[in-house]
Amino acid sequence: MDVYALRQWYVLQCKPREVFRAVEQLANQSYEAFAPSFRREAIRKGKREVVVEPLFPHYCFVRLSDIADNWAPIRSTRGVSKLVRFGDLPLAVPDAIVTALQAREAALDNPHAQPEALFMPGQTVTITEGPLAGLSAVFDARDGDERVILLLKLLHQQQRVYLPISHVQAVKD
Repeated sequence: MDVYALRQWYVLQCKPREVFRAVEQLANQSYEAFAPSFRREAIRKGKREVVVEPLFPHYCFVRLSDIADNWAPIRSTRGVSKLVRFGDLPLAVPDAIVTALQAREAALDNPHAQPEALFMPGQTVTITEGPLAGLSAVFDARDGDERVILLLKLLHQQQRVYLPISHVQAVKD
């Protein structure tokens, strides 16, 4: 019997904002680790950019064998908080789930894949800066990389307003 064939995926809880660091450190120790991620648009320092974020912000997966692998170094791995357990047993995840997440990740690595949009047409937004600050509007479209077109109700009519993307914020539900 091949003890390496008995490996299963387990869930690790990671320290805040250290999921990718934990995966990197586990790989440096020859563990197979995986943190599903997604790309989305964000405003950073007033500019629109695409950022990569973990799909599960405080968790990653590690593939281990009960027999062949030494689990002890995982506790002290940089970025790792703890192994997720139910009672005394570590949480094993079916291979099919992790395989599906890995396939999704591979599809998103395609350079032609679009990141998750910052705003969707019809979404309610708030203007955060300028003379219209505090007003609600409806996102209509993008006007290049740094500007957006909003529909703003002024004088009982919808008016198109062109603003820098950094002056607009999504309304939280």
